[in-house]
Amino acid sequence: MAELKQLAKALKTIIILSIIMIGCNAPSSNDNKEKERLNNEIELLKKEIELLKNNSSNKKIDESSDYKKEEAKGGGSSGGAVDKTVYYGFYFSVNIPPNFTISKSGGNEVYLISQDETVEFFVFSPLWSGNPETYLKMAPTEELEYEKTTEVKEGERPNQYGDDITRWVTFKAKDGSYVRSFVSIKRQVGRSDTHHVFGIKYKDKASYEKYKETYLAFKKSLEQFAD
Repeated sequence: MAELKQLAKALKTIIILSIIMIGCNAPSSNDNKEKERLNNEIELLKKEIELLKNNSSNKKIDESSDYKKEEAKGGGSSGGAVDKTVYYGFYFSVNIPPNFTISKSGGNEVYLISQDETVEFFVFSPLWSGNPETYLKMAPTEELEYEKTTEVKEGERPNQYGDDITRWVTFKAKDGSYVRSFVSIKRQVGRSDTHHVFGIKYKDKASYEKYKETYLAFKKSLEQFAD
């Protein structure tokens, strides 16, 4: 439903821009520049509409789900095919681990919970910058247990363009019922910024150890789409 609303909004914007274009018939250089700018905006909106259409149809099992089964070549000498379940956001995809289901999702973020409900994974991956709806904020029922921020300036690392800011945070429920950790990665690319967040919420240390490798594989499976 959210994707259909986005699609309708993008179509409405194209119609408005097209009407403006019709009115831009004067031969002045300023009007020509405005025409070019509007043309560029229309092309970008067309690309966004195509992406939304793909997410709404080709990348769903049905109208109520945001994920699908895909075949992937298994490792090892057998080379057999194995099923993997993939979630598609607006501008990213991520593998859903076995025995995990979607507990909450949005265009740029998704929560996955384990079958035994002891662990929850989170990812936020927009096209560029932005912040998750609530994930970075400490809830009134939580307390800060750990926080660390590192910053790497452009030129301090080979092949780096722009500054990197990485922030690790761990919150703990005041009643001891869970621990929640996340890493926030902000990168400057030219004049633009990107932001990705991975998080894990777990009942206790045993639960964390049980799903640690699964969480690392989940993070590694993130695939970012281009505009």
